[in-house]
Amino acid sequence: MRRLRQYATAVALASACACAGATPFAITYTGTISDSLMPEIINGQNYTVTLVFDNRDDNTAINQLWIGAHLTCTIWRMNNTGNVVFAQDLVARPPTVVGTTTTNAVGALTSIFTEVRDTMIPAGAYTASGVALTAPVHWFANGGNAVFADSTSGYRTFRDSGPGVLMNIANWSAPQPFSGPCSAFASPEAATAVPTLGEWTMVLLGLATAVVGARRLRRHSRQTGGTGHPKQIRG
Repeated sequence: MRRLRQYATAVALASACACAGATPFAITYTGTISDSLMPEIINGQNYTVTLVFDNRDDNTAINQLWIGAHLTCTIWRMNNTGNVVFAQDLVARPPTVVGTTTTNAVGALTSIFTEVRDTMIPAGAYTASGVALTAPVHWFANGGNAVFADSTSGYRTFRDSGPGVLMNIANWSAPQPFSGPCSAFASPEAATAVPTLGEWTMVLLGLATAVVGARRLRRHSRQTGGTGHPKQIRG
């Protein structure tokens, strides 16, 4: 019984942590590179833009209202292999944001910002790998065609093959749990969906239930002598 009480305490603590914690969520846009003036960024290949939200006191994407102040990071991965990466901490340097992002009762996007952008980003305010960028750097998620630029030789850009990073829900992924640092040097696998504390709590609760059930079955077997009927007490 002591061991069971200790196990129940551990489960309760895990549940408390799940309630008190928060899971960051991310949404991602995929576009096609066009008119690139950067040799490392290849025309005709894909690029992605990821926006990460701090979910504060919540572990779900259901019925969310995210504003600009909830944004914590943006990660841009260029080329089909994602070998050119730009990342910016949006807490240390908040971007310009117009609108809100919301989800419904099943966690699907129902609206998205109409604009998220930052310009004149100095060296030290971002990380980059696979390309040597000259500060200041500029990026735009607002349906404008020139989506990314640095200041090499005055102004060096790449564009989207369409009308820019489209700010409508059809072009962005559903919110997914996000883990990993806001860094261009983190592997893509470090920024993938992970089980939330709530999910681990359910696993622990399931194990606890199984342990309790097994103990009850053993106790019942001892009481019945394995016959299924209670042992008779002889006078």
